[in-house]
Amino acid sequence: MKRATIFSIFAALFIYCIVVAAVQASAQPVDNQQAMLTQARKSYYDLRRQGLSTFQCTMTPDWGLLLQNQGLPPGAIGRAVGILNQLHFVVSVAADDSVTLTHNDLAGQTDRMNAALEQIYGGMEQMTSGFFDTWKLFMLNRPLPEANSQYKLETAGPQQYLLTYKEGTADIATNMGQNFAISNLKVATPQFNSSIQPSFTTSPDGYILSAYTADYTSGNPAEATKLNVTMDYQVVQGLQLLKDLSLSGTYGGNPFGVNLTFSDCTLTKK
Repeated sequence: MKRATIFSIFAALFIYCIVVAAVQASAQPVDNQQAMLTQARKSYYDLRRQGLSTFQCTMTPDWGLLLQNQGLPPGAIGRAVGILNQLHFVVSVAADDSVTLTHNDLAGQTDRMNAALEQIYGGMEQMTSGFFDTWKLFMLNRPLPEANSQYKLETAGPQQYLLTYKEGTADIATNMGQNFAISNLKVATPQFNSSIQPSFTTSPDGYILSAYTADYTSGNPAEATKLNVTMDYQVVQGLQLLKDLSLSGTYGGNPFGVNLTFSDCTLTKK
């Protein structure tokens, strides 16, 4: 029994040493970190670098799909869509990266309908703000820190890099391949945690965000969000702008799904 115990201790120590050695071997500082991060940053499509100053588009939801996901009966959906199709939303992105969503008002509605419309306006603004917070990170700016800032760039397994740094109170950890395509981006703050797994299409001007899955959690379980997002683009004055957007997932455990079309886009250049 005593020998078995001693053997177990040595076996555990042996396994521990192997694990530590493997971790150390798989997380080694990268040489020439600034040069490598500079190259990585250039791998991403950047609308600002392409000359964009501002843009705006008409944003049209697929109301039928959105209401179906709310479990409404077909007759009610048809009547509601007839009213909601009269709404016109315009999303604008300013030179300082701020995003605003404006809409027209529907006159002659009942108090009950006006109350319902206010909920719709609030939901659309929340959804638009949340999506563009992520989209801006990849499309209006490079999703990596400045090469001369404070960060740690290490190898993290075969053909993988791990980049860690801080932005204010946020701790950020980014996994990317040797081609610099990000596979996972984690953000931890005192208020929330998020994890984003992006997908990209390639272009002569760099990676273009085409889809992502994401998880957001905070201290409030009712705000827990899971997202599946896909998007297509259109060329406006030589620049890649959104054309179609599909969002689905859960918010506080409640499922949702909406498709959006962007049209009549205009932009200004620097």
